[in-house]
Amino acid sequence: MPAPPDRFLAFAFAAADLLVETELDGTITFAAGAFASRFGAGPEQFVGGRISRLFAPADQAALAMAMASVTLRGRIAPLTLRLADAGGTALAVAAMLRSGPPPRLAITIGPIPASPGGGVATGKQGGFETPLLFVREAELALRAGGDARLGLLEVDGWAEARARLTLEDLEVLRRGIAATLAEAGAGVLAGEIADGRYGILGNGTLDLPDIAERIRSLLGASPAARLTRVCDTAFSLAPPDLTPAQAARTLRYAVTRFTAGGHSALAEDGGGNGLGGIIVASEQRARAMREAIASRRFRLQFQPIVALDGLAVHHYEALLRPIRLESYPSATTQDFVLFAEMVGLSEELDLAVMSEALSALRAAPTASVAINISGLSMQSHGFRMRVAELLADAGDLVGGGARPNRLLVELTETAEIEDMTQAAGAIAAFRDLGVPVCLDDFGAGGAAFRYLREFGVDYVKIDGLYVRAATRGPRERGFVASMVELAGTVGARVVAEMIETEEQAALMRDLGVQYGQGWLFGRPGTLPGSRR
Repeated sequence: MPAPPDRFLAFAFAAADLLVETELDGTITFAAGAFASRFGAGPEQFVGGRISRLFAPADQAALAMAMASVTLRGRIAPLTLRLADAGGTALAVAAMLRSGPPPRLAITIGPIPASPGGGVATGKQGGFETPLLFVREAELALRAGGDARLGLLEVDGWAEARARLTLEDLEVLRRGIAATLAEAGAGVLAGEIADGRYGILGNGTLDLPDIAERIRSLLGASPAARLTRVCDTAFSLAPPDLTPAQAARTLRYAVTRFTAGGHSALAEDGGGNGLGGIIVASEQRARAMREAIASRRFRLQFQPIVALDGLAVHHYEALLRPIRLESYPSATTQDFVLFAEMVGLSEELDLAVMSEALSALRAAPTASVAINISGLSMQSHGFRMRVAELLADAGDLVGGGARPNRLLVELTETAEIEDMTQAAGAIAAFRDLGVPVCLDDFGAGGAAFRYLREFGVDYVKIDGLYVRAATRGPRERGFVASMVELAGTVGARVVAEMIETEEQAALMRDLGVQYGQGWLFGRPGTLPGSRR
């Protein structure tokens, strides 16, 4: 089919290796250029897929941020991103918005313009900045249907082998593993999600045993790594016994458990029998979880969030800390929360946390507290009604009185929101009651940018990954500056998390961030001023 004239106009003067047109959600509708030489497959093979697959995992969050901003700015100014080709080639990416109908993005990917004193920023190749980025891509493949498969591969004994390896030999092995993953096939997304643990996303032809065997051979050639074992598990992303929502929640839980504990943790949870097996194995733990929530087998710790201009405490974030139980052995907050979401207990957990936070506010009359609420809970009309009852009994803790707005809500992205209408209604209801709303972990996943467009929020919290990276150079600082600018377009103030040094605090302030959170300002502990 010939390309329409305005598409040619959009690309007319592009000195690019690759030309791509996408829908606003990143689905490729047109592709041309050197795809065969870069990726081993012609451009037609990429139409209908996600543009994020063209880029190195570590740069996909930056791409998501840029694409989310294009509806506000009309363009993507040139930025340097690395391709997901074997060499991790750094190229310049730019785009303009075609108004349609339907609206589309015309994206050019080509050589980096020369600049005096410039240079290409490079970074870790073959890995994901956070496991969440890998989970996001897996969830997109799951929701798209088809025969997508997820592979999880672990080098058991990697920590011991790494201690015996010289730095040179370690780098050779890392590059060899990265090259093996890069050669897994066209359209395969793969990378390191934890030290010695890898995620691989492909279609029904994904040959995970072959990839595992090639990595075994690579490790076997090194005397220091010869005693390692390579374990692999594959999941279908179209399990017939689960709804898409159940599968997505279970997938997220499975990857989180694998990231933290490897194949042994996954096996304990029934991962050897696929996503459905994890659900079956979770029934007893779900009963224990329900009892733990009902009996408040958790505690809250409170970490200050300060104004960067003057360092006065603005409010505290309530952080969940589960109490270890024999019937529910997990001691990590992330596992506790993700498991609650997987088995349908997120509403009960969020209501219990809110109740405890309100009690803490009553005992500390000068403090304000933010609590985290799952995106799953935000989509529930029943949850909304129960929250209204709780807040109706809260008196002047929320709105009115001498210190209104003592309660704040942070919308977490542990589960992606599907029913945007219900969630928007819940957020509007909180704000109508005088409860400000914050988008948590902004930048960690592409959905947060969609939420910024669709929801009215008062605060945006920048993921700590970007805060730590911002001191490395202008490229990373530019990401934070763009987030601050985006938040400003919707009237939201910005919080930067994981600030640990004076340098980071000063840089965030210079970039326009209003509030900071991190060990520099205080570790989680009891709520100051509490009378209980």
